[in-house]
Amino acid sequence: MKPSSLSRLVLAAIILVPPGAKADVIVLTNGRTIQVDRVWYEGTQVRYAKDGGVYGLPKSLVAKVEQLAPVQSSRDPDVLKARERLLAGDPVEATRLLRMALARDPLSLPALHGLVDAYLALGDARAARQIAERAVKIDSRDARSRALLGDALAAQGDRAGAIEQYERSLLLHPDANVRRKLSEVAPPPAQPTQGAQFRLRYDGSVNEPMGVAVLKTLAAAFEEHARHLGFRPDAPVTVVLQTEAAFQDGPTPPWAAGVNDGTIRVPVQGLTNPTARLVSVLRHELAHSFIAWRTRGNCPTWLHEGISQWLEGGDPARADARLAGLARSGRLPTLLTLEGPFQAVPAGELQQAYEVSLSATAYILRVKGESGLQRLLASLGDGHPSEEALPVALSLSYPEFQKAWAAHLASLEPRK
Repeated sequence: MKPSSLSRLVLAAIILVPPGAKADVIVLTNGRTIQVDRVWYEGTQVRYAKDGGVYGLPKSLVAKVEQLAPVQSSRDPDVLKARERLLAGDPVEATRLLRMALARDPLSLPALHGLVDAYLALGDARAARQIAERAVKIDSRDARSRALLGDALAAQGDRAGAIEQYERSLLLHPDANVRRKLSEVAPPPAQPTQGAQFRLRYDGSVNEPMGVAVLKTLAAAFEEHARHLGFRPDAPVTVVLQTEAAFQDGPTPPWAAGVNDGTIRVPVQGLTNPTARLVSVLRHELAHSFIAWRTRGNCPTWLHEGISQWLEGGDPARADARLAGLARSGRLPTLLTLEGPFQAVPAGELQQAYEVSLSATAYILRVKGESGLQRLLASLGDGHPSEEALPVALSLSYPEFQKAWAAHLASLEPRK
């Protein structure tokens, strides 16, 4: 019996991973983690190697360094024999050996991964999916488990499910083979259209005149955002008008404090036409939809909010003026502390978080232009964490960018 083409690709990926390869995890003070190939200390920097590149972070931003268990390694003789049988084209014997290994250690990821490979080689996608889901439950942050679940879903014809798992796998660990699989199951890019694509829904009663006015506003903003960001989402943007929730015409409505997931949701109760504030909110939320699509959700909140405020029409000069004093006194907030959702920011610091976001984004535009911002979003869309995306896109490390931005603010003339 010969292995299927899918199983041969999977087995090739296994062979390329050194059996005893280890990885380290850098835990940042803001709670984020970075999985790396190797980490070491160099003066006041924590240096690390990942995917052929070398990066650095200040020690002050690192909470601790943890060593992960060996990747794809197993000393279980049945797991090792099963891999040999899979390579020899005997998934039936491999399945028997792997089940023996799992009887001894039900939590063995190498055995579960091998069993998914075996079932896929046998053409049993349903069983492969069940085993892959079991592996994901054991460790939801294991990139290979996610990729194998994507393989099983693809074999079942669940294209959307496979895309989701491949994208999650790439966010956890960039991998050319997984990226290739994603490109194979993802729908072909849509041809550019002359106007924006939207899918309008109502949460409550239908207000057709308001819906038409909102779509007209969004269509104009869509063309402008596409020009500035250098891309167009190839899927319709869902717009939900909440006709039974009152719109708050204030500076920062509480319902807009978090990054959206690609769907635009706005309350419009009591409105007959878009007010100036509603137009700003629609432009802001559409920018979030653009960014969510381009980065696949892999974007720090400060950049999400900074770009959205810029495209909304925010005034970076006003934000810079408010922050200049903090920069001169060395109290400017660190961008790494603003990577998570702003819902966790204390109410008294929320306005400052938005000002920091707009100011830092405006500085990117000042020194690298719109092309630099476009490169940064593209790098994030490739699954790179922000600590790696900034050097790739802007030729500045996170600490270097923070220092240069702070120096710019400190150089501004104090407001009279």
